[in-house]
Amino acid sequence: MFSNIKNSYTKILKYWGFRDYDLPLHKSEDTRFLILLVGLMSFLAVLACSGSFALSSMTNRWSSGLENKVTIEIAVETKEGHLLSNRTVNKETKKLAEELANNKLIKSIKILSNEEIQELISPWIGNDLTLNDIPLPGLIAIELRHSDKKSIELLEKNIKKISKYAQLETHHEWLSDLISFANTLKSLALFITLIIGGATITAITAGIRTRLAIHRKEVELLHHMGATDDYISSQFQRHAMILSFKGAMIGTILGLIITGIIVFLSKKSGSPLIPAIEISYMAVLFIFAVPIIASLIAIITSRFTVLRNLAKMP
Repeated sequence: MFSNIKNSYTKILKYWGFRDYDLPLHKSEDTRFLILLVGLMSFLAVLACSGSFALSSMTNRWSSGLENKVTIEIAVETKEGHLLSNRTVNKETKKLAEELANNKLIKSIKILSNEEIQELISPWIGNDLTLNDIPLPGLIAIELRHSDKKSIELLEKNIKKISKYAQLETHHEWLSDLISFANTLKSLALFITLIIGGATITAITAGIRTRLAIHRKEVELLHHMGATDDYISSQFQRHAMILSFKGAMIGTILGLIITGIIVFLSKKSGSPLIPAIEISYMAVLFIFAVPIIASLIAIITSRFTVLRNLAKMP
């Protein structure tokens, strides 16, 4: 019964082109080394891609969270260096909010309480320090209907007419610097991924050349028996594809486990200074394509390597 099942399985494999090796490639001593090397490269590629996806998610959250939003500040210290009392700050803040309440450029307006201001700065000063005796600036959070340059300039003119102490903060300057830095890190992650891909191609090429040198006599014998270069190269292609797929699967799974741990720790940190890392399901699906990409690289690399070396044989 078991022999019949084995024969049927063998026929199915042969039907789909998975015939037995004519060359003993699977018995090579460096088989495990190649699997380990491809696994390591895939692991690093997964971490680099995960970092790039996490940065993209973060910048999108920052951009969407501050879209059409500006902040008006009544600073405690004036440009001339004079300190304003809490009463003056509160008076100017309320006056400004009341005057801007019916402004056509503004969709919503809100005065931040002292508790909300303390919550904003608590990551830097801690929660134990009370700010009752410390003068706090007046902050007004505004959501605009449109955040184009013309609307911002018109709003700024209106604010200056109401209060000489008011300052408009569009968040554009520091946010653009932050997004620019994140984009630089994403480009670096892409560059690292390309280096990993190049190192993988180099490793597979070296492995195939080694196998060709080891099995040179067998390859020449197949040539004399009438085997074509395509037939011989298919032996190496399948062997490289299987090893690369195994190694890439191991590296991808380990990389996703490490990524999952980092995401979990970032969400459970409890510190506002540590942003929560998020990776979309589409990004995870793309990461699962790493073994397929590694297999394709192995197939193409081994084919060109074998055909180029077979062309030099007599």
